[in-house]
Amino acid sequence: MNTVSVLIRHHAGPTGDVLICKNEEGVWEFPYGKVHVSETDAEAVERIAWETLGLRAKAGILAMVGHKDPSDGVVEHLAVGNITHNTNTKCDWHCYYEAVNIWQAEPKCGKYSEFRWVHPSELGGVCFDGDDKQFMAKYDPWINGRSIPDVRMP
Repeated sequence: MNTVSVLIRHHAGPTGDVLICKNEEGVWEFPYGKVHVSETDAEAVERIAWETLGLRAKAGILAMVGHKDPSDGVVEHLAVGNITHNTNTKCDWHCYYEAVNIWQAEPKCGKYSEFRWVHPSELGGVCFDGDDKQFMAKYDPWINGRSIPDVRMP
């Protein structure tokens, strides 16, 4: 089963603030949802932004892929281009896509209790949990240009 998390930027570019949402347990996370069988990941990104937040977003670049090995339950996040030849089709995939808030509107309440636009340089200081915590351990150096060149969405 594929899950998609969306890093929605308020406007395009490396300085665009990213939306984080607080769930019912009080934990900050990126908006996410399941990919339907009949849609692409990009279509899922746009649908999830609309259904969970009331935002029209344009799907951007795949930032990172995580896969959970069914044998041990460990999630491994891989920067795009570094994907190994793991062809285990029983893996649960969790993809992180960047997207841009087309209307530059504010999110509406849905399944989240609170929203915050955070500058990319501040994402590393947010207390995430679960997959998002593991994702940020690899994504934070990338988004801040410390280890991987920033060749993402313009």
